[in-house]
Amino acid sequence: MSAYYDLYETPSPDGKEDKKSLHARICPKRTYTQKEFVEHVSTFQHLPKNVIGAALDACIDELCDLLANGNIVELGELGFFSTSLKCLRETDDEKKKIRSESVQFQNVHLRISSTFRNNIKKKMTLERVHSTTKKSKKAVETTEETRKAELELFLKQNVCINKNEYIQLSGLTRHAAIDELNKFILQGFLRRRGMGRSTVYVRQEKDTANEI
Repeated sequence: MSAYYDLYETPSPDGKEDKKSLHARICPKRTYTQKEFVEHVSTFQHLPKNVIGAALDACIDELCDLLANGNIVELGELGFFSTSLKCLRETDDEKKKIRSESVQFQNVHLRISSTFRNNIKKKMTLERVHSTTKKSKKAVETTEETRKAELELFLKQNVCINKNEYIQLSGLTRHAAIDELNKFILQGFLRRRGMGRSTVYVRQEKDTANEI
């Protein structure tokens, strides 16, 4: 088995239209849900699915509690989980100008261990493919309806889509793509999961019509 990749143009930082360099990017074959991941582990590790599922849920719950209490958590060869904060307004070193209500949680970070990273490197073999989400340079201008149809087809083949994937799928600029995703949410076509860099979009189901 191989991991698929394709080559993409690297945008010029100064906006020049000169010949751009290329960078490689993984083309995900699919997105595994937690249920599918548990079934996969059960099949290859010969462990009961209910035991794996319960253990995974318990680990996630405890990890959340430990991180929420300001700890760093190591998960074996996977690496270290930690949290970061953000200030809601600019501040300096004067203690009187910053209060706890002006500081909020920002994100969860995972620092992958060198062992885990090296294990992936040893196991990974790469195969070049032409990504179905990469727009051709000669592609004609699309309409919102055609982009929505392409998005619907993408979500039938994948569990979710993130902002960068939709930018490639739609051919829109970053801001235009995000605006269109938000429009699809207001239309009830999509719903948002996660936050920050982990934000993804999934197909809106009838029983989740009020979720965002």
